[in-house]
Amino acid sequence: MSEILAPCGGAESLAAALNAGADAVYVGMKHFSARRNAENFSDEELKSAVIECHKRGVKLYVTLNTLVYDSELEELAHCIRTAAECDVDGLIMQDLGAAALAEAICPELPRHASTQMTLNSVSGVRAAEKLGYSRVVIGRELSEDEINDISENTRAQLEIFVHGALCVCVSGQCYMSSLFGGRSGNRGLCAQPCRLDFSVNGRHNVLSLKDGSIVEHLPELPHIASFKIEGRMKRPEYVACAVDACRKSLDGAEYDRKRLEDIFSRGGLTESYFDGTMSDMQGIRGKDDVENSANALKGIKELYKSEYPRHKLDMNVKIERGKNIFVCFSFKSGRSAWTSMARSDTIPEEAKGAPITVDSVCERMSKLGGTQFYAGEITAEVDDGLYVSAAALNELRREICASAEQSLPDSLTHGYKLTERDIRVMLPRKAEPRSGNDIRYRAEVHTAKQLRQALALDFDLIYAPMGLLDESTPDKRRIAVIPPLILSDCEEETAARLDELRDMGFNKGLAHTLGHAELLKEHSFNVLGGYRMNVLNSLAAKACSDFGFWDITLSFEGTAAALAEISSPRPVGIVAYGRLPLMLTRRCPIVDGKPCGRKTPFGEGESCHGSIQDRQGNTLPVLCGGNCTELLNPDTLILGDKPEVLKKFDFAVLKFTVEDDIKPVYDMYRNNGKPDGRLTRGLYFRGAE
Repeated sequence: MSEILAPCGGAESLAAALNAGADAVYVGMKHFSARRNAENFSDEELKSAVIECHKRGVKLYVTLNTLVYDSELEELAHCIRTAAECDVDGLIMQDLGAAALAEAICPELPRHASTQMTLNSVSGVRAAEKLGYSRVVIGRELSEDEINDISENTRAQLEIFVHGALCVCVSGQCYMSSLFGGRSGNRGLCAQPCRLDFSVNGRHNVLSLKDGSIVEHLPELPHIASFKIEGRMKRPEYVACAVDACRKSLDGAEYDRKRLEDIFSRGGLTESYFDGTMSDMQGIRGKDDVENSANALKGIKELYKSEYPRHKLDMNVKIERGKNIFVCFSFKSGRSAWTSMARSDTIPEEAKGAPITVDSVCERMSKLGGTQFYAGEITAEVDDGLYVSAAALNELRREICASAEQSLPDSLTHGYKLTERDIRVMLPRKAEPRSGNDIRYRAEVHTAKQLRQALALDFDLIYAPMGLLDESTPDKRRIAVIPPLILSDCEEETAARLDELRDMGFNKGLAHTLGHAELLKEHSFNVLGGYRMNVLNSLAAKACSDFGFWDITLSFEGTAAALAEISSPRPVGIVAYGRLPLMLTRRCPIVDGKPCGRKTPFGEGESCHGSIQDRQGNTLPVLCGGNCTELLNPDTLILGDKPEVLKKFDFAVLKFTVEDDIKPVYDMYRNNGKPDGRLTRGLYFRGAE
């Protein structure tokens, strides 16, 4: 049975979720939560929350789903141990190093792969399975067909978002907040700059999407393990309303869609990712939405003012002359079942007036309102001519419910065994430093012209989209193939193309996601790690090495000093030049729909070019083609005059996208030059929170 998974930013939302009928909840601790600005739970509050959930047969998952630095690993280890000691039911994690640490500290504690890991394909989920994740939260940008394809071809439990805010960016691939304001979404502090007014061709707010909702489709998705509601920053009434709608939909009842839309939306709700159209998705929160929310709040507390009846309670009552009242009762919670007995101190009296009857006893014992039980099969055996007061039956009924409630936590008690792993021992040995003072440069190209120019220069390696490559491409062993950034709708086609390229003599591939890495390994390519893997610590670098990566380009969200301290058994590099990506999206903001341009995911290697503008008139280039769109920073990252920084790494990547000629850039770096005009140093010196 699929679970309804509710967001709980604090204690009030937890109570709302439980009383509205959630099967599971997810919460953040005070640190390492992707919603750092939510109320979140202290260690003591987490323990209490687990108890409250488990005594209702409800699961609680903790989100430790931010990227972490080496300096934070000790604190993260404390959080993992605390969560295990509190007996939580799983950890939702993004950082590969954090997940490795959790496995080392408590191997029995289930790990769920966060949607921030950009797992949107069969290969991606299979990679997560191999890394030990029991559940995968797949991207909210997937269609129904793509979700079903992943479900049919993988074994891990799948979790999908079914209601709440939609990021226009593919999860885990948004760097706009960190680059624009120093607040990283991957670190839990997204400032939501995409909700600001970006415009193109007279259209405004082109990056802001309506909230997504596929609540009415839940009965069509029985193969999905968990239906997730977004909203740890939302108020309790929102949580209760969304849980109630999901509960009714799953139970085959009508739910109040208008109330669900009114409680919070941005110009309405959309299911255009789910149906694959990706159209009519723009939305902002206007005055009407605010007024609708205020009206919708009225009466919603009725949804969660009392316990939700979760468990069917069967009872057989025996009332015999001269004996204490005896009850045999049973109930189920999940896969567990209990049968028990209760005996009252009350001995029935001889009736002086109307005697009790089977019907009257059953009616009295069926009144389970205000508890988490509802009446199942209630039967009674009553000797003739006896009397028992209503108060005595009521008291017996309360004792039975209390006894049954005390049994519930047993079904979710794990008793995890913790190890005493020393984090310092887990950290990998750093690869031997390379000899010589020359900086090794690699090029990432975007067009056929750039590829020709890069091949004429002495780059160590060249990363090139597979659409640019064919039999006539020279120097194949110096090229690393880049698969389409999103694989969900082109995985088989990409696999076939990789076989062709391998047979031509290409033997290296660049992995920007775990799905890339898995697919490249399956087709006998050596795997190089891209910056989109979001590696910020030594344990994550080791995890990539253990998975088969030959090297890794570190995340550009770290400072140069912090990145230089990372220990890795494999060579590490950084992005040293280019228009850094702000976000990767499955929608083209210019046409307000599916990406335009190429007719295939890799095509002939050309993209349609365009741009959008921010409120200050800055131009943000848009590279649209294949099955996704990339939005680029208006300023170019330049570190050509910082050789002292670049020499700390094994290689430096020069990323070319909008440039017509790349040789002047290469010469500038070879000569430690710095051009005039506007540029950025990225986050290498200022960092991001």
